[in-house]
Amino acid sequence: MAPGTALHVLHVVPTLRPGGMELALARVVNGLLSRGVTHTIIVLKGEALIRDRIDPAVRIHCVHAGAHDPFVALRLRRLILSEAPSVIHARNLGAWPEIAAARLMAYPFVPLVFSFHGVAEARPVPARWRLLCRILSRLTSEVFTVSEGSKRFLVEHVGLRERDVAVIPNGVDTRRFAPTQRAHTTSELLVGTVGSLAPVKNQALLIRACARVIQQGRALRLDIVGEGRERPALEGLVRSLGMTGRVRLLGHIDDTPAFLNSLDLFVLPSDSEAHPNALSEAMACGLACIASRVGGVAEIADQGRAALLFERGDESALTGSIADLVANPERRRALGRAAVEVTRARYSLDDMLSRYLETYQRIANGMCVSEARG
Repeated sequence: MAPGTALHVLHVVPTLRPGGMELALARVVNGLLSRGVTHTIIVLKGEALIRDRIDPAVRIHCVHAGAHDPFVALRLRRLILSEAPSVIHARNLGAWPEIAAARLMAYPFVPLVFSFHGVAEARPVPARWRLLCRILSRLTSEVFTVSEGSKRFLVEHVGLRERDVAVIPNGVDTRRFAPTQRAHTTSELLVGTVGSLAPVKNQALLIRACARVIQQGRALRLDIVGEGRERPALEGLVRSLGMTGRVRLLGHIDDTPAFLNSLDLFVLPSDSEAHPNALSEAMACGLACIASRVGGVAEIADQGRAALLFERGDESALTGSIADLVANPERRRALGRAAVEVTRARYSLDDMLSRYLETYQRIANGMCVSEARG
């Protein structure tokens, strides 16, 4: 990038829906605009469902790529040439192959960054994807992910070299996500979670655990925020357990900080996560939290000091943790204090934005991660 040239980042994402990766993209784009970076976003599939979360100055192209679309790389090549970015940033495996192929057909070559934010399903990576990712990594200027846990996944299960994978944790806007006074209008404690209604988020486990806690004589209710294809199955489970008056599926909401601050306890029961924004945001609000020990969750929870951990899918352990915190308000308050402390110290939004900006500038100036590390 020539001295004095404005930095222009072309972001490529599989979808732009209300998910953790997509909302993190919105925070990066909006945050770096004030630092002089311009942005364009390419959405491979579907519409830009969170357009309202992104500054109107940012151009968004929805290419509506079909399955195994033979022409998508050519369409992406045209967008690269017309947008003339300084850096291309592909997010998650669903965006990497097509933009890497398009980049090879566009001259002059634009540096490519790939970031990994987790997988949609907790299952082994097929051999063809492992081979493809190793090839793609050689065509990419820098690879990074959002936690040490997800870095281990890329090294151990995908086969990338450890020295080629950097880590930039997701940051939390602690001005928006901060503790407020909780007003209790009922003797029942309110448990909640936030996440797309997808099998990998395993809200069914949380519903069953809460039902068991209620059977033990504890008074609680459960609110679930998010939308997705698992809604009918979860509604059926709620009915079958006789929990219709105790569980609400709230769908999408506009004010996540207000929702979190209405809770007494937050639970993240996922089977797979990289660096879950929902957990960091709940902790920033001073909530006592329980989460499955997957991906980068233990790092966020400070190995159990700032949030309780349970092994993935362990219904009995989750039930016990919920029952313990429901019965112990002082422990809830202590966990909430530790959660705020850890989040503010380690997961600052400003720090994350600075790391992204440094990465984009360095890559635009022609230095890859291995060169930067010597």
